[in-house]
Amino acid sequence: MSDEGEAKSEPTPRLSGLAEASGRGGLAAGILALPAGFRAVAEGGSFMDGWFIAAALGVMMILPLALLASRSARGWRGVVGAAARQELLAGVGLWLSVAAVGLRVLGAFLHATTHHRGLGGAAFGITGCVLLLGSAVVAGRLVGFARELRNRGVSAKWLRTALLLGMLGAGAWWALPLGHSVSEGDALRRASSELLLTAGVTSALLWPRLPVALTRVLWATGLPVAVFLVLAGGLRMETSASARALSRSGGLTGTALTMLEGWSDRDKDGFGSHFGGTDCDEGDPKRYPGAPEEAGDGVDSDCDGHDEPETLVASHPLPRGLPSAPTAASGTPAASSVALVAGPNETGGTERPDLIVITLDTVRADRTSLHGYPKKTTPNLDKLAESGAIFDHAYAVAADTQRALMPIVSGRPLSETPHASGEWPVIDDKPILMAERLSQAGYHTGAVTSFTWLRRDAGFAQGFDTFDESAFRENHPERKVTGARAIDAAILAHAELAAGDKPFYLWVHLFDAHSKYLAHVGSSFGPGEAGLYLGEIAYVDHELGRLIEAVSKSARGKRVVWLVHGSHGEAFGEHGATGHGAQLFDEVLHVPLLIAGANVKPGHVTTAVSMFDVAQTVLALAGAKSEGIHGVSLIPAMRGEPLEHGPFVAHGARRVAVFEWPLKLTSLRLKTGKLSLSLFDLALDPGERHELAKSRPADMQRLDGLRKQADESAPGDGAPHP
Repeated sequence: MSDEGEAKSEPTPRLSGLAEASGRGGLAAGILALPAGFRAVAEGGSFMDGWFIAAALGVMMILPLALLASRSARGWRGVVGAAARQELLAGVGLWLSVAAVGLRVLGAFLHATTHHRGLGGAAFGITGCVLLLGSAVVAGRLVGFARELRNRGVSAKWLRTALLLGMLGAGAWWALPLGHSVSEGDALRRASSELLLTAGVTSALLWPRLPVALTRVLWATGLPVAVFLVLAGGLRMETSASARALSRSGGLTGTALTMLEGWSDRDKDGFGSHFGGTDCDEGDPKRYPGAPEEAGDGVDSDCDGHDEPETLVASHPLPRGLPSAPTAASGTPAASSVALVAGPNETGGTERPDLIVITLDTVRADRTSLHGYPKKTTPNLDKLAESGAIFDHAYAVAADTQRALMPIVSGRPLSETPHASGEWPVIDDKPILMAERLSQAGYHTGAVTSFTWLRRDAGFAQGFDTFDESAFRENHPERKVTGARAIDAAILAHAELAAGDKPFYLWVHLFDAHSKYLAHVGSSFGPGEAGLYLGEIAYVDHELGRLIEAVSKSARGKRVVWLVHGSHGEAFGEHGATGHGAQLFDEVLHVPLLIAGANVKPGHVTTAVSMFDVAQTVLALAGAKSEGIHGVSLIPAMRGEPLEHGPFVAHGARRVAVFEWPLKLTSLRLKTGKLSLSLFDLALDPGERHELAKSRPADMQRLDGLRKQADESAPGDGAPHP
């Protein structure tokens, strides 16, 4: 009787296999989900929600693998014998381990020898396939060697232990930032996550036997626990903001959520409505997070939960000191008066000043205390501004690095600067660059760069007497800090230039605010990438302060005119996107601009200007030739005089923005070839939430005419690369 009852208490073989696999998968997924919970907290989410979501995804990924491994091993045994299960699993485990190590080394090599995106993706894909095949051969040889050891009497237990340790070691090797500083960004969290992932998958799939007592526990609880994790995690994916936080955090869980959200994007507007997606209408591609909002139309286009009445926008007061919206009656410039090319050539006085141009890569204006951000992110620039003109409405010429930086080097767009084709083009030696024009005008010239594209062999040293690229040669700019080394080099370059009897021009490019964002000791501005970004801006400002102090204490410090500007900004989801390179909203285009020093009248300049004006202003101050240079001189504003400036343009991926302050027209060329236009009033709507195309047709027509004129006068320069 008791034997009969005991037999009934045992699960059926089919159910026991499923229950045990579920238990192993649930255990592994629970361990795997711990780092994901911490990443969710770092991005502003909940630890428990993040853990449940990651555990659910882990079970759904690990359980099929566990069942597949069990079924495959059973079929394999039927062909080659009962002892082959362990060899099969050992071979697969060794193959994955060897491949992981090889791919990690390959990735580190490509990252170190290519810059930015470079050839990394294609080279990794092609070479990685060959490496995977080679890893299978190596794994087979290792299994054969283990078989020989077993035949010679070595304990199977020791061989299994060695295999497990090897797998964990491979996981640690793959996860740790090979060749990087351990303190870089979230490297420790990533290492912990991948190490625990490897340990969990190894325990679930490769360990051949478990104690009988533990096996019974897994039979009894494995399946209901796995089902609970999947249901609870799935519920939190749909109801918790932590799913979106996990998507931003990256890693295996973030990648899975991003892919699943893309799968749920039925209207192909780039946003899904499930798995952390926040699209409010999957049937309408014009409704998505960050979409332009047409006030008063009764439609919540930007998915923020409401549609603001048009009366709220119309009654919103203009900020103090800003010009009123242009109208046809008030003398709005016609299309033929667009100032897209060179302005007058002026000088700033009888004595030509020393010129220092500072390029702050990827710094947006509204995150600097110079432009009113409540936290002190730029105290040194704030102090410098006490003797300078702050341009409240300065805009980048493009959303991507290449097109944003080229006008600072050549004074012309990338499309008009002869260069070789390629993702990161090499400048031909034919064009006369800014430094060459200044050298011809009698200036001693020097440059310090901290980005891998801005190097001598790419043509950027033309016209410079000294050209220092040691900052990025010593530290990779996208993985380590370059600001301190760049400022050290700039201080030395200034001392050398100031020792001569000529006026000098020094260009310093500071890259650190560009992603990847790193944490800096003593600089904390909140959690997540947005907080790290603020810390990077504060770090760049701190290092720049050392140069400002060194120059001010020098004998020629009072002769210096400083021109500090941003290249482009950075988005953090304001309009549904992050980073830069494509969209042309103000978080990417509005950049800081400060001109300070000798003969500059302090104050705010409310006229909207373009970064094209930087080159024109520098040449005007130096009395150098400016034929063919775009932009207008900002010297009148430096003197406190009215500044006349016509409309100007900026570019992004299949996008163009036309500025006629406070109006801004943006155009997007859809993949179908159709053109989508949006109109914003930046004075009334600085967040660019309310689209005005239908309510202001006359302004739409005028600015669209300016867009067409700009398109006709400027040839295309290829797709941008952020």
